[in-house]
Amino acid sequence: MIKTIIALLALMPVLAEDEGVFISAAIIVGYGIFTAENQVRQKGFTDESPASDAVDGIRFIDITNKIPSEPKLGFGIEYLVNSKPAGRPISVTCVIKFPEPGLVQPHGRVYKESREKLTVKVGEPTFYGYAFDEPWEMVPGTWTFEVWHKKARLVRKKFTVLPPATQDSAESETAI
Repeated sequence: MIKTIIALLALMPVLAEDEGVFISAAIIVGYGIFTAENQVRQKGFTDESPASDAVDGIRFIDITNKIPSEPKLGFGIEYLVNSKPAGRPISVTCVIKFPEPGLVQPHGRVYKESREKLTVKVGEPTFYGYAFDEPWEMVPGTWTFEVWHKKARLVRKKFTVLPPATQDSAESETAI
């Protein structure tokens, strides 16, 4: 997932006293639709978030904010905490806010957002994304990705997930 487009988001400096890290800025270095060489389920569905996978060999194949509702399609961001000291691990919380009505599992559980705590290294690109594993996950609307350190939002990126294409509209486009 890497055809790099840089979107700079300046931050108010944040001092992480317990970690000895002074966070001055974070940037989004890539975003859009991705492919991954390897994908392994890390944990199943919880009260706080849908299932999560560990992925590697990530490559962005389309730099876009518009995401089609297609099974197995993945999208996300690659970001960099640009601070000192480089290489130092810090704790972040990655959040994805889903559009209304949320992600509704067939048995009724509703997810309004996904929230995961991760450890990332200062100065190293980190990926955070989402893939449509189940049909009920393909909710059209605005999906907002955020990365937080303590009470400071480091980055935010919004994607528009498009409604599924219908057979009729696909046929009419072909006929034109």
